Amino acid sequence: MRKSRTQRRKSSRRQTSRGSRSVGRRGGAGAGRKTNRLALGTGRLSALNSPTRLRFLLLFTLSVVAGIALTGPVEQQIAPWTDNDLGLLETMAIQGNRRLSFGEIAALTGIQRGAPLASVDTSAVAQRLNRQAWIREADVLRLPPSTLLIRVQERRPKAVLLPRDPTPEPANPRLIDADGHLFSASFPRESLPHLIGGEALTSNENHAVLLTAMTLFEHLEAPELAHLWSQGHGLEIHLPLQGASEGWALRGTVDVLLGRRDLVARIQQLAQLIRRDEILGAMAGERILIDLRFADQAVLRRAKKLELSGELKS
Repeated sequence: MRKSRTQRRKSSRRQTSRGSRSVGRRGGAGAGRKTNRLALGTGRLSALNSPTRLRFLLLFTLSVVAGIALTGPVEQQIAPWTDNDLGLLETMAIQGNRRLSFGEIAALTGIQRGAPLASVDTSAVAQRLNRQAWIREADVLRLPPSTLLIRVQERRPKAVLLPRDPTPEPANPRLIDADGHLFSASFPRESLPHLIGGEALTSNENHAVLLTAMTLFEHLEAPELAHLWSQGHGLEIHLPLQGASEGWALRGTVDVLLGRRDLVARIQQLAQLIRRDEILGAMAGERILIDLRFADQAVLRRAKKLELSGELKS
């Protein structure tokens, strides 16, 4: 009986120790596998930092260059396939138009509904649209199976160009956009600042002198200069006359001579002048002329009527 009990106790101890050893083996194996995986990951990272990484980047760069080089031939292969998918024109979509109506732009294209879309020359249509005064730029795309997409960018007038001699009255005023482009179109001139002169400038072209005028308008819109053009006096800029010493001239609640050079600096000088009490006091009385043509000084005198020649007399 005693031996049997002792044998039972030893056998249970042996089973327990075996179980503990077996659990220990599993845990050790799992930890080993984790360590191996970490080591493998570290090996991959070190491989990317080795010369293999340089070879990989070189191959990637070569593949990109080859893809760009193949772009042209691929487009040539796709183009005939796209034309085969084009049917008759059923829909004309127009985007970006505000001044011009859908009907006006559609009429400018010269394309009728039901025309073969594959035969539409998009470049020629864009050129016809760009000849319209209000259109700054037009893009024309054919979308299978039956749509013509037209995207236009219209001009935004910034000023109106008026002749020094207002008679006879022009049918449509000549407008100027931010690029100094001169075009003729119907527009309420009262809502824009006036640029006086430039009768010899041709329409539908960009002009450097008009671009300079647009820069002057931007600087004259500063808040410290706003009251110069208040009290019902619209802002006018007179273009310089050839051979005249006055150069650029402004007309608002006061008259200003800027000369021909350093225009932005002289506008800044004008902004400093009107902050002074004596200048503001002179402005409250008779009409004055501020002459800024001389370096580092300003001359104030009474202003007289603006002659038709465009010169400000004192």
